[in-house]
Amino acid sequence: MNIRHMQYMAAIADEGSLSRAARRLGVSQPALTNWLSDLEQELKTPLFIRSGRHLTLTPAGRIYLDGCRRIIQLKNQMLRALSASKKGLKESIILGGSPIRGARTFACIFTDFRNKYPEVDLDFVSGHNNELKDALLKETITLSLYGSTEISLPDLEFIKIADEELVLMLPPGHPLSYDASRVTPETDLPVIRLEQLTGTPLLVSKSETSYYSTIMRLLGAAGLTSSIIFRSNVVPLLYDMVRNGCGAALIPRAYFSPADSISIYSFRPKLIAYQGIAMKQGHRLTDAEQYLICLTMKNWGAPVYLRNYASYYMQKKMEQEETKLWM
Repeated sequence: MNIRHMQYMAAIADEGSLSRAARRLGVSQPALTNWLSDLEQELKTPLFIRSGRHLTLTPAGRIYLDGCRRIIQLKNQMLRALSASKKGLKESIILGGSPIRGARTFACIFTDFRNKYPEVDLDFVSGHNNELKDALLKETITLSLYGSTEISLPDLEFIKIADEELVLMLPPGHPLSYDASRVTPETDLPVIRLEQLTGTPLLVSKSETSYYSTIMRLLGAAGLTSSIIFRSNVVPLLYDMVRNGCGAALIPRAYFSPADSISIYSFRPKLIAYQGIAMKQGHRLTDAEQYLICLTMKNWGAPVYLRNYASYYMQKKMEQEETKLWM
């Protein structure tokens, strides 16, 4: 069995469909169907359960897929190491992240990382959540700064760095405005219901952001989708538009400044988005990658308990890897 066939197996499992996997791989569906049938006959066990057009892994399929992904990962690590060796380096790490916050975090950690691991080639690739997930699954990037409204993600491992509350920000002069000049990150905010925003122009993020579906579901339930006048993936732009009186926006609380005459409201229950680091399920972290994750957690501004969580996670991860080596 060659690496290409292992990629076939991974693509079928990721897509849950032979037709989608065939399109992703650039092969015909009949050829892929025949390949899978021949493989299952060779192994004398089914790897997938067919339910209509959807495929679900059997226990044997999960074992086989895990082996395929390990070998694919080793191949990719070897190729990155070979690429790094051409530059006189020992390892190559590609970190993904958003064009704004991800890039700023990378700039903060680059020097410290290079001082400890000067022999490791560290690069940064920017993109939105859906692009970063696709790159992780295809292993064109190693790790990624990642936003999510869920901690458990399909096909990815997710290390939480911070909880971010999504809040409503109202422009100066809005009928529901109040003096928020003394609001601090620890202040309990007044609570608002979205139905109170009838007639207020709304500014929202685009579908590529991690919390887009949550916001659109809430706006739909409140009958406010027709009030949307502008969409953007650039959160600082949405904030500046609120500040300049263009409308109201639901964005992370971290962007708020009490000096801007903006009013800020919370919801009940609170709306939470998680910021963290994602990697492909089963990825085996190198020492340099572990250090990069800890640096990222430290420089993201996470509170102490989350930095402790990072150390705890790394210890558990190493224990898992040691167990696998002895199996």
